[in-house]
Amino acid sequence: MNRYDLIILGSGPAGLTAGIYAGRAKVTTLILGAEPGGNPLKYEHIGNYPGFPQGVPGAQLMMSWVMQVDLLGVERVLQDVLRVSLTAPEKIAATAEEEYAARALIVATGSSPINMDVPGEREYRDRGIYYCAHCDAPVFQAMKKTRASVIGGGNSALHTALYVSRYADEVTVVYRGAQLRAEQSVQEAVKHNPKIRIQLNQEVAAVEGDERQVRAVRLQNRESGEKAVVETDGVFVGIGMKPNSEFLDGLLEMNEEGFIRVNARMETSVPGVFAAGDVIDKSLRQIVTAAGDGAIAADSAIKYIEGLAR
Repeated sequence: MNRYDLIILGSGPAGLTAGIYAGRAKVTTLILGAEPGGNPLKYEHIGNYPGFPQGVPGAQLMMSWVMQVDLLGVERVLQDVLRVSLTAPEKIAATAEEEYAARALIVATGSSPINMDVPGEREYRDRGIYYCAHCDAPVFQAMKKTRASVIGGGNSALHTALYVSRYADEVTVVYRGAQLRAEQSVQEAVKHNPKIRIQLNQEVAAVEGDERQVRAVRLQNRESGEKAVVETDGVFVGIGMKPNSEFLDGLLEMNEEGFIRVNARMETSVPGVFAAGDVIDKSLRQIVTAAGDGAIAADSAIKYIEGLAR
């Protein structure tokens, strides 16, 4: 079994940042992750990352982070973690092929959008179906798109609708329930926004388009069964995010949705185990906040390792 000072689970913004800090601190470090760069690799244009006033392609941004990690001599294995053991002082992380041990562990496995699971979603993902308003809404203005649809009725969806309304002329919120679930103040903001209209009791039946992009959303009324078509230039899925934390099997304290609870030092409920990025319980999930989390988690892990060495 290969042994390290630190193992980082996940190779997205939080994991790579943690790897940079660990590499610079000269602690032996392993990053486990099948997709170096994480979700931002799929973003054609990132407009809100500091230092890039004209925006930057996700692949360009994240590959520069991967290169920095490699130059620091941090070892990477292109496999995802399947299970862990956190009971002993030495933490164990296992992939499909190997087991690795370390004195400290950082969980930075991120989160994944909850899908609609309807025909057309897979075909038009990143060609008109979006899961990050902050990342993708500016595309509407840049590409002269005017009509947006937002799926969902909770805080995530309505905040998305409000944000998208800055860039689109028309925003249609589609929700399967009879009443919105968002906080009342958010609902009021949406209802008073002249660009936004709300369609309740509507189930998304399919997303349709041409060879280039989304053109319409097919709906079916859950009460009457009546069918309708909403023409649109893009669909923002605001159903929510799910943490990639199933492999932990309850070994760490989490909230009811499965996001890991941490303190200001990114310490979890288990000594020597830290967490960072979109997998933790926090209010804003963005590349820049994930990077900050990763830096703090690495600093805490390094201090923990140094304490064991004394």
